[in-house]
Amino acid sequence: MSVLVESLKLARMVDIHCHILPETDDGAVSLEEAVAMCRAAAADGIGTIVATPHMFDGVHTTPEKQTIIDKIKKVMEASGGCVRIVPGGEVRYSYEIFQEAEIPDSRIRLNGTAYMLLEFPFQSVPPNIEMTIFQILNAGITPVIAHPERNKRIQERPTILADLVERGAFAQIDAGSLTKSFGPESYHAAKKMVAAGLAHFIATDAHHRDRRRPILSAAAAVAADIGGVEYARAMVQENPEALINDRAIPYQPDPDIDALTGKKQKSWYAFWK
Repeated sequence: MSVLVESLKLARMVDIHCHILPETDDGAVSLEEAVAMCRAAAADGIGTIVATPHMFDGVHTTPEKQTIIDKIKKVMEASGGCVRIVPGGEVRYSYEIFQEAEIPDSRIRLNGTAYMLLEFPFQSVPPNIEMTIFQILNAGITPVIAHPERNKRIQERPTILADLVERGAFAQIDAGSLTKSFGPESYHAAKKMVAAGLAHFIATDAHHRDRRRPILSAAAAVAADIGGVEYARAMVQENPEALINDRAIPYQPDPDIDALTGKKQKSWYAFWK
């Protein structure tokens, strides 16, 4: 897949999930580290990064939108604009989502679009999540579920993700899951999701310059081995490019439920049972 990797580096990928803002959450600890992350991303072929600080997670202070914009400007100036950075957030499932949804230019929107990055607790899936997804969509925002392959409950029952995608959500896989950085459970879950056509984006979820780095090409090569070059390219280029420009997601493969569950389904109804 070396040809794919080299072509991706030339074509400029889009990373929709990155903790690149300095002194904001558990990501870049300084402006110097943020600049180093920008340069690593640019060297890998990433042309645009969506800055996604943690929001409403009960641990980190959720930054105001102007603070995000000011820090983006500072990082881009210090890095010489080697990558374009746009505002966003990684939004923990919480009641604040619906308060923010009423604000037209809310900080939860990725680059001001109708898309948001929605994070679940790692050990569980919130109760009545199907209704919540419906309510978020009804508020005019399309949720992109962050790293579902790292969620223990979805690892145990991956059809949960299929149900949410069927209802209108999208899914973002962490690059580190496909490159085995998060252990075998996340790796195998990510592979199943790609094989089943239930992954729509691969993002770095980068936090630092020396670990959890902003690298996409290696994960795209793994995804290409599983789902083909066209699909892999869509997850790091066409789909995220459409997202940050507030367009419909162009590449949405039909789910292959047998690949997800590892067994033949008797019928579509049986799959949802």
